[in-house]
Amino acid sequence: MRLINTTTLRLESPWSTPIYAILSHTWGEDEVLFADICDPQQLLPVHKKGFRKFSQSCERARQDGYNYMWIDTCCIDKTSSAELSEAINSMFRWYHRADRCYAYLSDINVPGEPSVEFENSRWFTRGWTLQELIAPRDVRFYDSQWCFLGSRQLLRGTPIADISELTDLADTISKVTGIPAEILRWFSPKPDSPLVRRRSKRAGLDKYEPTHALDKLLRACSVGQIMSWAAYRFTTRKEDEAYSLLGLFGVNMPMLYGEGRSAFHRLQQEILKTSNDQSILAFERQFYSDSSSLLADSPRCYASSEIIQSLNNGPLLSGATPFFELSPSPKAVEAGLLLCPLIRQGKEDTTRYLAILNCIYRSDFTSHPAIILRKIDSKSRTFYRTPKSGLHRITPINDQGLIEWSTAVDGVSNRLRYDLNKVYFETIRLYLEPPQILSSISYGVGQPASSSLSTPGMRIKLEMPDTMRFSSGAYPHMLQVTKNRVYAPSITLDSWPKRFLDNQKPMTNYLALFGTVLLHFEGMGAVALSWGKSCAPELEDRSPEPFIAIMDWAKVVRAAHGKELELFDLENLRLRTTAEFLYATYSWTWVSLLATKPDIRAEHDSPRIKVRCRIRTVEFLGRPLFELELSVLPQGRSSFVGMVRSSFS
Repeated sequence: MRLINTTTLRLESPWSTPIYAILSHTWGEDEVLFADICDPQQLLPVHKKGFRKFSQSCERARQDGYNYMWIDTCCIDKTSSAELSEAINSMFRWYHRADRCYAYLSDINVPGEPSVEFENSRWFTRGWTLQELIAPRDVRFYDSQWCFLGSRQLLRGTPIADISELTDLADTISKVTGIPAEILRWFSPKPDSPLVRRRSKRAGLDKYEPTHALDKLLRACSVGQIMSWAAYRFTTRKEDEAYSLLGLFGVNMPMLYGEGRSAFHRLQQEILKTSNDQSILAFERQFYSDSSSLLADSPRCYASSEIIQSLNNGPLLSGATPFFELSPSPKAVEAGLLLCPLIRQGKEDTTRYLAILNCIYRSDFTSHPAIILRKIDSKSRTFYRTPKSGLHRITPINDQGLIEWSTAVDGVSNRLRYDLNKVYFETIRLYLEPPQILSSISYGVGQPASSSLSTPGMRIKLEMPDTMRFSSGAYPHMLQVTKNRVYAPSITLDSWPKRFLDNQKPMTNYLALFGTVLLHFEGMGAVALSWGKSCAPELEDRSPEPFIAIMDWAKVVRAAHGKELELFDLENLRLRTTAEFLYATYSWTWVSLLATKPDIRAEHDSPRIKVRCRIRTVEFLGRPLFELELSVLPQGRSSFVGMVRSSFS
């Protein structure tokens, strides 16, 4: 590793790597290159346009106490393909080990607080700057005049006197890039800190190595989520779309400039060697692509994969663990997937299948992404991915659904149906690049992704007379309504408002209220259905059981808000008003439930409507669900029965 002496501005190759700073920037015209400063007898290239950036970055580092600086334009001999390949494979590690990174935004000239110009900087659109943003422990931003704009995050141990001069930009950068703020705020102590000395001594090490805090955070992210961070970034060379992501996935591969999109395919193959994360298949093909490859053509295919989280080793069905593994033939991989045969024109298609991936959506822990596969022939166990079929979201709102293509495929209908009651687990062979044969790959098992506690969703199926109409609302809100079905998806704890979490604390080990759904039947009244799990204090050794409670909406409103309010149609309210109103009602609901004994059965009688229900635990795609049998009987008329399902993650 060559470094620039910040005093002499010459390249040096220290015997052992010293503490150094590093520069992150976008390449401009007439940069200072390796040949310009490699010879100590040669004059410095002061005539070059890029010399100002070169010299001022070294001056900035020297003023901050750094004797050495690394800059990608001149510290790598790009005439040597072997050195270039080694440098690209080591780039993430070099940025990771740097004590400080200076991010130079050449198109920004706004001293003081960052502005809209900062968010629109070209630096945030380049492929290579993604790893340069994440890898270093300390990133500081400067404009074109080397005026300080702020830091990626405030480091632990920052002197109080310096805090007023530093601006934490993590939230702003997160909004611009889509990278979670906790990734941007990862922490690794300095080499000379007491913490590092203690850990090194305990481990018997005499050399400083950065902690693995960032590695753990990146392993908790799905492959699809990390790919989404690069979806709207661009590189001069097509191959660099893949090469710039090597460090984020912890993989290495040789550089083959001129291979085009095959570089991104090779990157995905390398990822599969160390991971069984099926979110790598959770991408949308670009509209102009007719590829039948199992792999994506570029990071842009993952633009909508930010909300997908991998379950990795977690089973979808009892005893079925999805995986990837090399098949004996180098054409394909062995994969364990959930398959569901598709139905075309009322008949089961013997060649097309819905493959449900072992992933979930962060906005709903019960919904799964799925792709369309096609068999080589009806008797084969070998599949390939169907062109232009896209990515499909499977939710518990219905066991049966419709899959639609944007265009017809192979001249047949592009409208196929599925029935989740026919889902089964099978180990199949998947072509990577039919008919092209790829090099042999060995696939291992990856690290399990971290899981978050989530609320159960609520699925309600109402079979009502044609003359009967209803509207609905829920807290936490996120409601989907399809004809006579209502579905409130599960959501993660970290997406709940803080006040919602505060309400859960008094119910620990006894009662947890997960949500409230309002059903307003026009002209007949309204009821509030509250659900959750409970365990009586004297039965602490038992597993929590689901409960359901039914309350008259008018009484709930009167008790929660202290005044009379007429029944209303939630569909006519603004979302914020609905959420605030239901939250106040929700807050009162759990207090009233503590004074009762919630059960798996509940009933409600009013002059116009009679409601009875019973809740139990069932299974949806291998995950526990709450199933609620709901009977709604208008007084004086015959009853009818509906069914409700909700997920419990």
